[in-house]
Amino acid sequence: MSKQRSILITGAGGLIGSALCKTFISAGWRVVGQVNSSKGIDGIEVIKKDLSIAASGTELVEQIGSIDCVINNAADQSLLDLKHYSSSKAQEIFQINLLSPIEIILAAKSKGATLAINISSIEALNAKSGHEIYGASKSALESITRSLALSLAPMRINGIRLGLIGDSKLESRWPEGFSSWTNTVP
Repeated sequence: MSKQRSILITGAGGLIGSALCKTFISAGWRVVGQVNSSKGIDGIEVIKKDLSIAASGTELVEQIGSIDCVINNAADQSLLDLKHYSSSKAQEIFQINLLSPIEIILAAKSKGATLAINISSIEALNAKSGHEIYGASKSALESITRSLALSLAPMRINGIRLGLIGDSKLESRWPEGFSSWTNTVP
């Protein structure tokens, strides 16, 4: 009998994260999901961890036994208008979107992980007003993904750049961005 493969998915309580969890559960994987709230997800081990705190990514992986794969999906997509720039909020966005994924990958490699996938955004290339810091953090994530793939080989490290993922609240939270994106998508 073969060993059950295990995966850590950050941002497991969100739209993308919960879909990823369901997919891996149905494929027979042991799924560990990181969430910010105590929101439970059927069929997975949930760990509540705030990734906006330095070293929390390392601490998260230390709470898990063996691990085969990581999907760094957690993201802070806060609107941060540069006219009202906040250094502390920008640092929080970079911690969640860039630094925690680095911490998680390095810790997961030491636990035997052979694959890590970083979820990026089209805004890494095509920033929108109010999302400049988010776009910059995702651009940096794409750069470090390529660097880690070279330096940590043979561990496979890949990135996936997603477009706009709509939910029922997106238009009300970000009307300008929603309008801009929907006007360019057929």
